Amino acid sequence: MSTAPIRGRARSAAVTLCGVAAIATAACAVPASATASAVRAPAATVAAIGVPVVVDCAAQPQTRPGQYTLACADGNAAVTGLHWDSWGATAAFAEGTSTFNDCAPSCVAGHGHSFPALITLWRAEPLPGHHGQRYFTRLTLIYTGNRSYHADGKQHQLPQTVTYPLSQYGGA
Repeated sequence: MSTAPIRGRARSAAVTLCGVAAIATAACAVPASATASAVRAPAATVAAIGVPVVVDCAAQPQTRPGQYTLACADGNAAVTGLHWDSWGATAAFAEGTSTFNDCAPSCVAGHGHSFPALITLWRAEPLPGHHGQRYFTRLTLIYTGNRSYHADGKQHQLPQTVTYPLSQYGGA
């Protein structure tokens, strides 16, 4: 993220992100000794001691992906252009773009929309069938700019913050 002063909507989004980070940290608390050892450990060791992954639509564990598909069945929703600021034991934070098809009047005939967002992965839990591996089970989008779009002759407004539960099989 930029070190320049934050103004207006970006400040609101940053404050919201800090709140989500606090919730994620509290919900996923790891003993300080475990966090400290993860910070000092070499990259190969970090994966071995349980830094969480996010599971993609091919059911493959990933860390710091450049994009992530939320709607595995049809690919109509994703976060793209991800630039990760951190990836830790309790949460991961990125800047990127939320993209989706409005499916109006149908998903085939709908239109794509893109909005800048901050992305948080949180609530790490054991990944079933993968002994010792944890995965992030929540993805929160915080929209940082315009959140309105036209579809099916109507004006729509996205909420400032949206949280998706993530599947152990990939996507939301």
